[in-house]
Amino acid sequence: MACPFFMPTERADDIAFPHPARLPLGSSWRGGCTAPGHQQATLSSTELESCNLGYAKSCSRLPQDRACDAVRFCVATDSALIISLQFVLETAYLPTEHGFLEYSQSLKTWTAPHSDHRVQRMAECFLQSYFDRKCP
Repeated sequence: MACPFFMPTERADDIAFPHPARLPLGSSWRGGCTAPGHQQATLSSTELESCNLGYAKSCSRLPQDRACDAVRFCVATDSALIISLQFVLETAYLPTEHGFLEYSQSLKTWTAPHSDHRVQRMAECFLQSYFDRKCP
């Protein structure tokens, strides 16, 4: 469950996690913070661990008033035409929003993206990690 304010930008295979494929975005990522007032923050490796794992309640940047605490993804279907990702936004470990995002394999584009650019970017990273594991 990645932090909802995390904006991943590039894979970070040098950040040591015991089981990187089990991470919420399918691998570890570098990126930035989109929490209000902290968009220019440079994140340390320790902070990136919390960003990649979500529920970073010890993070000083995490706003008190927020729509959710974490974002989770899984592959719902994988066919030759469409990959469907299920997403869940959680608050206090309970789902607050859920749905499906669709990626067209033939068109190489999202046919049903998420309206929040942060969640959409995380979905793109999750899908990239999925492809990397599927077709090494």
